[in-house]
Amino acid sequence: MQVVVGTGPMTDKKTLLNRVESLYRLTSRRTSAFAVALCLAGSSIAIPSAWASEPESDPAAMAFNQLTVLESLHQQPEAASDIDLKSVQDMESMVDEARMRAQVEYLAEKLRKPPETVQKYVQLAWAEASRRVGLTPELLIAIMHKESTFRPKVQNRYGAQGLMQVVRRWHREKLKASESLFDPAVNVRVGADILEEYLESVGGDLSKALAKYSGNSRNYAKKVLGESHKLAHVADMAAAEVAMATWQLEDSSAGQTG
Repeated sequence: MQVVVGTGPMTDKKTLLNRVESLYRLTSRRTSAFAVALCLAGSSIAIPSAWASEPESDPAAMAFNQLTVLESLHQQPEAASDIDLKSVQDMESMVDEARMRAQVEYLAEKLRKPPETVQKYVQLAWAEASRRVGLTPELLIAIMHKESTFRPKVQNRYGAQGLMQVVRRWHREKLKASESLFDPAVNVRVGADILEEYLESVGGDLSKALAKYSGNSRNYAKKVLGESHKLAHVADMAAAEVAMATWQLEDSSAGQTG
């Protein structure tokens, strides 16, 4: 899936959910709208809030029951013609934006940094991962977190530079002479190139590739993968909340017409 990532400020949660409502009301089939949202949200159905400031809720049972919508759509292929492609694309954009927003807020709180500081690097990871096969944005974000704590100008005593701590003299062939590893976009691109190269060299074993990336630093792979999983979980809960908002609108609409 090609992710289109903006460079401007992210939409706040209230505006995002209002956009879900607007899109929902433009969609001709309510069950189709929910099915689209649920598919885009991924496999996380239980939704304790993805935003730390809200109390936890448990709409999991209600959301689970709505999985029958997907089955009915599968059994009725003609229903697919009722789903507006533009609406699907808009919903996909909103789900991805919700995922990124949740990750930004999680990292900003964890690192005690302003969200704007973290946001551009999260967006950069999503954009880079969308051009790759087998690399997730969460993995790239987790490596940036571990290597530099999102400091693009940092350099260690061995010459490792930037967000993903790339050593230029070891990877000159991946860079143009005019490019700087202190440029976040260049650094993340080269870091992803290196990780892909290492993955291929170890037969796709991510733990081994990460160990090689770190110079066999102890517990490096475990820590990066752990953070990657946390980021994915935060994103999945946020995506599920967007799907749940669509379901609630469906339920409300059914109550008004019933």
